[in-house]
Amino acid sequence: MTHENWPLIGPMGVDGAFVIGAMSGFGTMAACASGELCADWVLEGNLPAYANQLSLQRYTNANLMAALNAQQDRGVL
Repeated sequence: MTHENWPLIGPMGVDGAFVIGAMSGFGTMAACASGELCADWVLEGNLPAYANQLSLQRYTNANLMAALNAQQDRGVL
């Protein structure tokens, strides 16, 4: 589980390595969509606008991280 309780889906920073993880309590519900998104990363397909926000790249977005860290509710199931 990540601090912000968002999954990690996408490249890991090592060429050819990808992750679908930190699914917390909703992994079963999100498994198919997560697999499709990761496949788009692997195959360099058309990524949805939110793809970077679910990947490790979100940690380079200072505004997004500030907003997530300011939230009191992490949405833990």
